[in-house]
Amino acid sequence: MKRIISVVLAAVCIAALCSGCGSVSYAESDQIIIPAKQLADYIGQDNTVIVDMQAEEDYLTSHIPGAVNIQLKDITVSLPVENMLAPKGKIAKVLGGSGIDNSTTVVIYDEGGSLNSARLWWSMLVYGHDNIKVVSGGLPAIQSQGLEMTADLPEITPKEFVVEDRRDQYLVEMKDVLALLDNPDPNVILLDTRSDEEYLGQGKIPGAVMYNYTKNFYKDGTYLDTQATRINYIESGIRPENEMILYCRTSMRAAVSFLRLYDAGYRNLKIYDGAFLEWSASGQNPLEMPDGAPVAAGSRNNS
Repeated sequence: MKRIISVVLAAVCIAALCSGCGSVSYAESDQIIIPAKQLADYIGQDNTVIVDMQAEEDYLTSHIPGAVNIQLKDITVSLPVENMLAPKGKIAKVLGGSGIDNSTTVVIYDEGGSLNSARLWWSMLVYGHDNIKVVSGGLPAIQSQGLEMTADLPEITPKEFVVEDRRDQYLVEMKDVLALLDNPDPNVILLDTRSDEEYLGQGKIPGAVMYNYTKNFYKDGTYLDTQATRINYIESGIRPENEMILYCRTSMRAAVSFLRLYDAGYRNLKIYDGAFLEWSASGQNPLEMPDGAPVAAGSRNNS
């Protein structure tokens, strides 16, 4: 009942916001994030692969029947910093070896927190695969539904996953962020998805808007519904017509915010994949510190 009331209030509020701030236009929404109860509809379906992103030892102990195991290390590399997007050859090998080709419906869940599942979803999006679902709330939500779990390993028939050109509209590099600082664009928002505590202690990229990725969730760890998401971002001055460049420490949390925004109808989204780890390690890049805070090491200036 509380969830229904919140949705009704959200609809009223979004209408008020739209009437006060001009029309707001969103792309197709609610196509990716699914509630845990819907996972049952995909188990055993033809041309469907369920991906479990638990650590290997946890996967071997218990997983959804038929689920294959893909881990973060399988889809990332550590150059120049940790958790960078893996090259297309590695992604193609991992997906094909998991029985996924370009026509496969992929359903992803993780141990909870959505970091790994959102990162795999984003990686596959960049490399051209769109038919993906992500289970909201991950394993805790699945367990709350009482779905059957097993330790039996599935028989996997390898397939060919063909990666064409990388979709570079979904990511930027450090040079692109530096160019933005040199020539600011009022329509482009740098979105820092780290915590305020990290900003207080380490600084941020100058001009970035702080929006902790945890704001994308209800208290039970499931994703906010689309209307509540739209309200929260509009109230923070972030609209779908804005271009957003998201980052955190290694862009894991940024992928979570990217997913929630994308499935709420935002499309002008990019991830700075090197993120704050690469930015702050440069020793030359500017850092913005809170008023009165000491300038962080490696800061070129505090503007």
